[in-house]
Amino acid sequence: RVVRWETDHPVSFFNVAGGRWKIKQGKHSTVYYDAQHPYNVEQISEALDAARVHYARWFAPYPWQELRINEFATLATYAQGFPTNITFSEGIGFLTKEQPGADVAFMVTAHEAAHQWWGNILVPGEGPGGNVLSEGTAHFSTGLLFEQVKGLRGRIEFFKLIERSYNENRSPDSERALIWIDGTQDGDTTATYDKGGWVFWMLLQHLGRENALDGFRTFIAKYAASDDHPVIQDFVAVLREFAKDKPAFDQFAEQWFFKVVVPEYQLLDVQKKKIGASWKITGHIKNLGSGTMPVEIAATKHERFIHRERNPDYFETKVSRTIGPDQSVTFEMDCPFEPDQIVVDPDVLVLQLNRKNAIHTF
Repeated sequence: RVVRWETDHPVSFFNVAGGRWKIKQGKHSTVYYDAQHPYNVEQISEALDAARVHYARWFAPYPWQELRINEFATLATYAQGFPTNITFSEGIGFLTKEQPGADVAFMVTAHEAAHQWWGNILVPGEGPGGNVLSEGTAHFSTGLLFEQVKGLRGRIEFFKLIERSYNENRSPDSERALIWIDGTQDGDTTATYDKGGWVFWMLLQHLGRENALDGFRTFIAKYAASDDHPVIQDFVAVLREFAKDKPAFDQFAEQWFFKVVVPEYQLLDVQKKKIGASWKITGHIKNLGSGTMPVEIAATKHERFIHRERNPDYFETKVSRTIGPDQSVTFEMDCPFEPDQIVVDPDVLVLQLNRKNAIHTF
């Protein structure tokens, strides 16, 4: 047979996949899967539908009519997002079990769907740092989709997951700044995916969500149809225009894109004292790592979530401090409840080393 494909929007590359599949038709996408194991198909379809709707809203209109996933056997364990079509190993989605902090089927679907925007609509340059604009942005997009679909706990658990991956797999002695990563050094993969995803997430907080998303949309619109394929320096130049405080933006970009910094927080001399009907909390927080970031410290009571929902019996009081390398600052809080923990960065907004050590339990 001779088959002819015509695209309704230009593509830079494409794949050809064939098999005997069952078909799950979603609202905005299609999943082709093996009839012998329909596990996770509903969840994968949900993630693919959500990605098409929300990524189009956040980054750029989706230019093709179709968005599909094709399952293949675990002869290899990867997924890869070509324009309109994602090849997806059964071993990293269809045959996985959802666990708290490890929703692999949703995560891989969201990441690969993000490549329709970061990698296909926008094709980064091949120079150093270029792949961060594909893989780091895909991880960042995945975090946004977790929050949109799974709620705050989903987003928090995802960013904790990739933070742990970065902690465990980085190569501190050879790690390079994001603008210089080219995939040839130990630790380049986790820096590209995990740290890259985190830096774009922190940039969103720094600029403010709407300002940042306006910047992302402008960046994609500028380079999507251009023969000039961008790298990180181009991204930084575009996003700078959306910063209300440009010197502060320059400081952020210098730290996270052009240098290698990672904070590591430690709580010291934490005490609580009952005063009348409330409690006074005092202590010090020290940055054992590098980089200067504002970070929140929270006094909390009870578990924060029950399954995906917020625990109605959870209470917190927060203060914010900006801490530089080897710097220690004091904090104090007045709580209308007796806290059982002090937690640094409770909302998981700042990449750090050894997060589990930045908790004090009374």
